[in-house]
Amino acid sequence: MKIAVTGATGVLGQEAVEALVSAGHEVTGVTRRERGIPVVEGRGASAVVADVFDAAALEDVFAGHDVVVNTLAHVPIGMAAMRPLAWREDDKLHMEASVAIASAAQKAGVQRLVQESTMFLYPDNGDEWIGEDEPLSVRNQAFRPRVREMRAAVDFATGGRSAVILRLGQLFGRDPQTTHTLKATRGGDQILLGRPESYITLLHHRDAGRAFVAALGARSGFYNVGGEPITRGRWAKDLGTEAKAKGPAKFYPEIAQTVVGTRLEVQRRSLRVSSVRFMSETGWRPLIGPSTPGWSRM
Repeated sequence: MKIAVTGATGVLGQEAVEALVSAGHEVTGVTRRERGIPVVEGRGASAVVADVFDAAALEDVFAGHDVVVNTLAHVPIGMAAMRPLAWREDDKLHMEASVAIASAAQKAGVQRLVQESTMFLYPDNGDEWIGEDEPLSVRNQAFRPRVREMRAAVDFATGGRSAVILRLGQLFGRDPQTTHTLKATRGGDQILLGRPESYITLLHHRDAGRAFVAALGARSGFYNVGGEPITRGRWAKDLGTEAKAKGPAKFYPEIAQTVVGTRLEVQRRSLRVSSVRFMSETGWRPLIGPSTPGWSRM
């Protein structure tokens, strides 16, 4: 198939491009800047420079493609996420660019849209399992961009078209956020939110890239995509091991966590999320877990 990937120079986008190329697809990586061209081409795809907020320009780019995969995101690193306007770029991408992408794909005759989303839209559910039918916790204004993005994808899935929305687990691997976390762990600094007994559902970037390939064969709908949920206490130990630190990663004191604000509050939620539906539908399985030696260099 001929597939266009937006956000192709990001960590997630690069993994999607490489996995799709390896699967034998003809891939066009969309980058917003000229300097992104060698990054895309280095992953084996053709590169196109385009403004992801310009639906008319994207319609020309998407013409002749069977599928559009949208991986756009710009998440602030660490506690910088608490700063004023830190999420402005990420919000704009989800609120405006994702809508332009869905609209352009529809007008260009694209038949399938694969949209990146997140498990952090689910509410804290303690040690109870969370499936795709669990109501989302998105009433706060901070989640409006993600909700708008989902609606755009759902609106695309009419007239015989299909949209696959992947609610990805917390990404880990070679991304800046994980690198920041490992550095803090080595330094003995407090870095983790939540409680040791609460659950986290992780997803390595390589497995995320493979999930975008698997999504090509899934029916329209929402799917959770992650590994086996583990406790945050276990994750702290795995981080310590990977960082070669003297001990596990440290949690922020509970009193400090109460003031992190809405954006980081989701990092405190206990999310024991099941990915059984996606695995049953596509045959996808995670291959890299937090106990896999050397996962931060893969």
